[in-house]
Amino acid sequence: SAPAYLGFAVGMPGLLVSLPAGAIADRVDRRRLVVAVSLGGAAFLAGTAALIFADLIGLPLAMLMAFGVGSAVSTATPTLQAMVPQLVPPERLMSAVGLQNMGQSGAQFIGVMVGGGSISLMGLGPSFSLWAALMLLAALLMWLVHLPPYERAERTEGNIITSVLRDIRGGIGYSFAADPLRSIMTVALFMGTGVAAYTILMPDIGQNQLGLGAFHTSLLFAILSVGMIASSLYLASRDEVPRQGLLFLITALFFGPGVIVIGLSDSYWITATMMLIWGLSGGVMFTTLRTLLQTHTEPAMMGRVMSLFALTFNGLLPISAVYVGLMRSHFGPGDALAIMGPFMLAGTLVIALRSQLRHT
Repeated sequence: SAPAYLGFAVGMPGLLVSLPAGAIADRVDRRRLVVAVSLGGAAFLAGTAALIFADLIGLPLAMLMAFGVGSAVSTATPTLQAMVPQLVPPERLMSAVGLQNMGQSGAQFIGVMVGGGSISLMGLGPSFSLWAALMLLAALLMWLVHLPPYERAERTEGNIITSVLRDIRGGIGYSFAADPLRSIMTVALFMGTGVAAYTILMPDIGQNQLGLGAFHTSLLFAILSVGMIASSLYLASRDEVPRQGLLFLITALFFGPGVIVIGLSDSYWITATMMLIWGLSGGVMFTTLRTLLQTHTEPAMMGRVMSLFALTFNGLLPISAVYVGLMRSHFGPGDALAIMGPFMLAGTLVIALRSQLRHT
C-alpha cells in the first residue's frame, strides 16, 4: 500500500544516511551543516507542495520527496545532538540533554496533531507549504546560534568517499572498543530493536488485539510521549543526578518486561498504564544514555558516536520490518512483540551484571 511505501522511503535514510552524516559532522562546521540540510528539507517540502498544486504528484515522486525529507532529518538529528556538549558546561549536560529529549518528544506529539489538523483544515498542498516555511524558520534560527570552537576530526588522505568510509569505521571501532561506551551501545542496540518492533506492531495491536480505532491507538502513543516528557523534564530540573550508569541500567531493564506486558495485554487500561510507565522510564533511560555517551566521548568523535546512537533507534526500522513481518506471519501482533521481550531483558541483564556502568 502507499502508506507502507512512503513509510519505507522516510525510514530508509535513517539506515543509509546516519553514519555518513556523523562522519561529516565531525569534519565541518556543525551549525552550517544543520542550516544546509534544513534548507534542503524545506526545498523537498516546497517541491512536494508544488507537485500537489500542479496535480502531478504520484507514488514514485512522493517516495522521492519523502526520502529527501527523511535524509535531511537523519543528517540533522545526530548533528544537533553532537552540538549539545559544545553549548553547555559538563555539569549541566544532563539538564541540556533532558531538555532536548523533552523537546523532541513534544515536537513529535504536537507534530502529529498539527499535521493532521492542517491537512483537515487546509488540504495537502497548503500543509506542505506550511511545513516548508517552518523548516526555513528552523534554518534561520540555527544560523543565529553561536557555536563555540571545538576540536574537529583530522582530514585524511583519499577522495571524499574513501575518507568518509574510513571515518565511519573509526567511529564504530571507537564506540565498541572499551567500556563504558561498548556497554552503552550494546544496550542501545537491544532497545533500538524493541523500539522498531513496537513502532511497527503497535497499530496492528491496537486494531486487531485491543479492538481500537485510530484515535484511541494514537492516544497510546500520546501517553508514552507524556511520560517521556515528564521524566525528561524532571531530570532537566535536577542540579545533580548521582549514579547515572546504574540509573540507566535500571530503567533499561524495564524495557523487556514492558514489551511482554504490552504484547500480551488485551485490556486497553493495562496497556495504557504500561505505556505511561514505559514513557516515564524511557525518558530517564534516553536522557542518562545520551549523557553517558557524551560524557565519555571525545569532542572530535562526537558526531560519529551520536550518529551510531541515532542508527540504533532510527535506522533499524527497515531491517526490523523484515523479521517482524516474518514473525507476524506465524503469530498474532501481540505475541510477535511479546516474544522479543525475554531476549531484550536477558541481553540487558547480562550487560548490567558484567559492565562497570552500575558503579558509575
